[in-house]
Amino acid sequence: MSNCSSVTRGVRILVLLLFLSSSLVFNMGSTLAAKNSGAAANAQNENSQLKGQLIANGPVTINGNKAITGTTVFTGSNIVVDCAQGNTALVNLGNLGRIELVPGTKLTLRFSNGLITGDLQDGKAVISTPPGVKVAVNTPDGVVSADCVQSCVTPVAVQGFVQCAAVAPAPPAPPPPPAGLNRWAIAGILAGAGAAGAAAATAGSSESAVIPVTAVSPTRP
Repeated sequence: MSNCSSVTRGVRILVLLLFLSSSLVFNMGSTLAAKNSGAAANAQNENSQLKGQLIANGPVTINGNKAITGTTVFTGSNIVVDCAQGNTALVNLGNLGRIELVPGTKLTLRFSNGLITGDLQDGKAVISTPPGVKVAVNTPDGVVSADCVQSCVTPVAVQGFVQCAAVAPAPPAPPPPPAGLNRWAIAGILAGAGAAGAAAATAGSSESAVIPVTAVSPTRP
């Protein structure tokens, strides 16, 4: 009986140890998974809190909506600067740096901690970054990247981009006719002005014309 009791007790102890070991492993795995999930959530929250501010000079749109100076710029925003000389846009990203856009630029901007990226469809962007911030922007011609140890400026442009020309001002509108005149009166005034101009031109040409004089020899008686 004593031997059976000892064996039974040993089996029970072994089962208990196995149960405790599995519980410990499960708890450690759950703790690590929770820590990883928490770290990922914190990183996502930090990235979602990152935002920039727009300084617009001229017509600028963000995601198809008209934007003015002071508009908040979030990661993934599509920024378009109207193609006319003098229009510009500047996105201030605080500690990440800033992006200057020339007229005619179309840029989908993305950014996160230590990184500025995006897709440049057209135009030119000049990215100024402090130390430790990387740049990687996709263009139709390839990827433009920079990993500067110190503060640096990275120009990104689409090959063949033509600088936008100045917009010619519209011609001034003619002054309105005096009140109370109908179209026949206006036509008469215009006709009179034309006749007066023609008479003046004729008079001027008459005054300036040279009349030839033929000398006549005196007759002898």
